[in-house]
Amino acid sequence: MANSTTLYTGQDGRIWVDVTENKTLALADCGIVQNVLTDAITVTLPATAASLNFVVRNGGDSASGTPVGSGYNGSMAVTISPQAADKISGYALTPADNKDLINTKATAKVGDEVTLLADGTDGYTVVEIKGTWAREA
Repeated sequence: MANSTTLYTGQDGRIWVDVTENKTLALADCGIVQNVLTDAITVTLPATAASLNFVVRNGGDSASGTPVGSGYNGSMAVTISPQAADKISGYALTPADNKDLINTKATAKVGDEVTLLADGTDGYTVVEIKGTWAREA
């Protein structure tokens, strides 16, 4: 299943799109929750530019024979990858260029998410986070 371009409105009023394969974000993705539904997906951030903002959520992988969107905890990992010259800072992370932010499978829960804001110079800052995320070693 390819990444959906269908936009949905969640119960919380936010707009989201389902992500089922690796995806590189663009300006058009700002403000739209990227709802990852497949294990081992990498969401790649564009080069930093002032005020870009992205939300990436672990939607959980669906068990065989169940409908999409019926994911379960511990079913998948989500990786957010900055560009080589960009950092992801905040959330007690030691800023370093080209280090991914990972919602590991072992600790992942459906609904874990992170909101990132670009500064236009150094990369992205975590401005809101839910769940356990770790920086790439």
